[in-house]
Parts: sequence; structure tokens; C-alpha cells
Amino acid sequence: MKKMKLVFLYLISSFIWIYASNFVITHFIPSSLDYYVERGKEIFYIIVTGAIFYFLILNKEELNSTKEQEKRLSTLINSMVDFVNFKDGEGRWIQSNDFGLKLFQLENVDYRGKKDSELAQYTDFYAEALLNCEISDEETWERGTITRCEEVVQLPDGSSKIFDTIKVPLFHENGSREGLVIIGRDITTLRQTEERHNRTEKLSVVGELSASVAHEIRNPLTSLKGFVQLLQMEDDKHQDYYQIMLDELNRINHIVGELLLLAKPQHIQYTKLAIQKILKDVISLLGVEATLYNVQIEYNFPKEDLILECEPNQLKQLFINLIKNSIEASKNGGTIWISLEQIENNQVSIAVKDNGCGISKERLEKIGEPFYSSKEKGTGLGLTVSYKIVQSHKGTIHFDSEIDFGTTVDIILPIEQNSSLTTDLPNVR
Repeated sequence: MKKMKLVFLYLISSFIWIYASNFVITHFIPSSLDYYVERGKEIFYIIVTGAIFYFLILNKEELNSTKEQEKRLSTLINSMVDFVNFKDGEGRWIQSNDFGLKLFQLENVDYRGKKDSELAQYTDFYAEALLNCEISDEETWERGTITRCEEVVQLPDGSSKIFDTIKVPLFHENGSREGLVIIGRDITTLRQTEERHNRTEKLSVVGELSASVAHEIRNPLTSLKGFVQLLQMEDDKHQDYYQIMLDELNRINHIVGELLLLAKPQHIQYTKLAIQKILKDVISLLGVEATLYNVQIEYNFPKEDLILECEPNQLKQLFINLIKNSIEASKNGGTIWISLEQIENNQVSIAVKDNGCGISKERLEKIGEPFYSSKEKGTGLGLTVSYKIVQSHKGTIHFDSEIDFGTTVDIILPIEQNSSLTTDLPNVR
């Protein structure tokens, strides 16, 4: 449309020039000079129109060059796995890459020239996040320097991403705002790796502590237990005290056993066994305790045996820890559901679900850490051992819980083990 206007303007101007110049020559120029004036008029017209065309061609080349640069820049930022955004001095979006548009669900929105608060109207889920971006942009401009921070962006599926966000404010020579460059790098995997590394270090420390201390504790413990049993047989008067002492000694012995399980290195001898048999043995073992707590255990297993390459005693210890925790969380009565199924990639999935008291979000984040327990007399080693067992079987374990609604533990184990070597940390999802 703009081109048509320019052509129309050129034609009108040309007609005006031709008729106006002819009118002047006819009425005001002597006839003896007509020839020279007309030639001069034509030369002048050629020069002016030539200059106009040269200017237009030059501008077109510059425009094409600018468009080519913009295209290359757009291709570059769209190929980046980081969030890239350019804003003007008023905070209006100028350019954003595909990653950023997809992140904030703005793929089909004409975002150019709009502020974050205006774009918030196009996405309910990220409306608050966009409004917070506008506030942090103002803070960056007020500081007048590059800012860097970590931001957590929630995703619609319930997960979240962590971004290392850098904001660069740009100013004109007179100090007024020119624009803002925002780059957000996804460091979720990095933070998860660091978290796994920290957990590995903690388990390593516990393992070293276990190896050096556990055996030293167990030796005098055996002697103490023997003498208490001897006194119990000879003294009928203080049986209650002797029983309490024996119970506490057994408790210490149990803690030492858990410490020994964490000692490194561990060499596991895998055998093939039906996972249904291991689970049914554990259910039978804990059936009496569940009855005492008025808790029912229900299970749903496939009819055909799922043969698993595993260390049966360790898996039995794993399921005892998890089911026992569910029983204790359902002290006022409840139900524990245990399900088993074979899933893709030659794996089995085991879920232990209860409707007990649940676990708070803060405690859920610390589950599996050595010596952390929500129980009054807990050692915090039971779930650490459970994580260690899942680790040695190259599986994953995931806790999902809500206060007053119960807890679900999902375990995924491979049916076959590639090697008998253990790794340093379970894959916690």
C-alpha cells in the first residue's frame, strides 16, 4: 500500500511539473529562449528523478541488509535453548525467541509492543509470573547495572524449571532508558546434579562412619546383651527392667545393622526371584503389626510371576521399611494399597500407598537424608537405607505426599541388572 502511494505521488508530481513548467514558458519566457529553457527543464527533471531513484535504491539495499541481519539474529536466538527477550525503554516486548514464547504460552500471541502486564491477559497460568517480571525489570533499571538471579518457573504439569536470569539495562547518552536485554538459562539439570552430588557426599560420609564405628559398637553390645540375659534368668524381681534393657539393646543392634548396610563398598550377588514372593513374604511378616494398628493391607499383583534379577534380602528390607512407615502413619486405622505391574523398558513398578497423616512439603524435601527423621525415636537411617537399596538395584524412588491425605511411594526397578557393581546414588525423581 505504501509503495502504491509513492508511485501515485510521483505521477502527480510529474504531471504538475510538466504542466506548470509549460505554462511558465508559454506566458513568461521570451520565444527566443524557449529552446534553452525547455532543454534545461528536461535536464533538471532527469537529475531530480535520477536522484530520487538513487536514494530509493540505496535505501532498499540498506533495508534488505537490515532485514537479512534481523533474519540471522532471529535464527540465532531461536536456535538457543535459553530464554532470550529484548524490550524497549518502556518495557514493551520487541523480540523474543521461540523458547521464551513457548515457556510463557505466548506462541500465538502478537506480543510485539506489549508490556508484561498486557501479555499476562493472554495466559492465566503465567499471569503472576509476567507481572513479577515487570516489577523486577523496574528494579534493574533503577539499579542501572546488570542484575543476575535464579528464578523458579512453575510448569503446567506440576514440575518446575530453574533459570539463571541475567538482565542488562541499556541507556541513551542523556541517561534515558533505551532498552532491556534478558537472557534466562535453564539450570534445572545442573541444580539436580548438584543435589545428587551433595546426597552422594552425605551417603559417603555415613558409609565411612558406619564402617569404622559399627563393628566397634557391636562387639561390646553382644557382651552386654549376654550379661543382661544371664541376670534375667537369675533375678525374678527385676524382670521388667531387664526386658527394657534388652529391648533397648536390640534397638541399638538394629541401628548398627542399618549402619552396616550403608558401609561401602558393597558387593551384591544378584539372583532371580519372583517379586510377588518377596512382597507377599513382607506382607505376611508385617500382618500382625498392621492388625495391632487397625490397618488393612490390600494388594494387587499380576497372576504371572515377574522374575526379577535382584538381591532378595535387600528388597525385603526395602519393602519392610516402606510398609512399616505406612503402618505407623496410619495409627488410627486405615488402608495400605500395594500394586505391582510391568511397564515399558523392561521394568517393574511397585507402588505403596496409604491414607495416613501424610508428610509436609518441607519434610518431603529432606526424605532420605541421613539422620533426618520425623519420628520421635527415629534414627533417620531407615529411608537412607531404602535409597541405598534402590541405588544398588539401579532403580528410581519417588515420594508423593499431602498432609492428612496420605503418602504414595513409587519404585521402578529394572528386571535385569547389567552388572553387579553398585552406583553412588539412587535416581530420585
